[in-house]
Amino acid sequence: MNLKKTAIISGFLVMAIGGVGGLMLVGYAIILHAS
Repeated sequence: MNLKKTAIISGFLVMAIGGVGGLMLVGYAIILHAS
C-alpha cells in the first residue's frame, strides 16, 4: 500500500516537472519567434 502510494506521488511529480519543462520550452520558442 505504501509503495503504491509512493509510486503514484513520484509519477505525479515527474508529470508536473515535465509539464513545467514543456511550458518553459513553449515560452522560449514563442520568445524566439517574437524577436
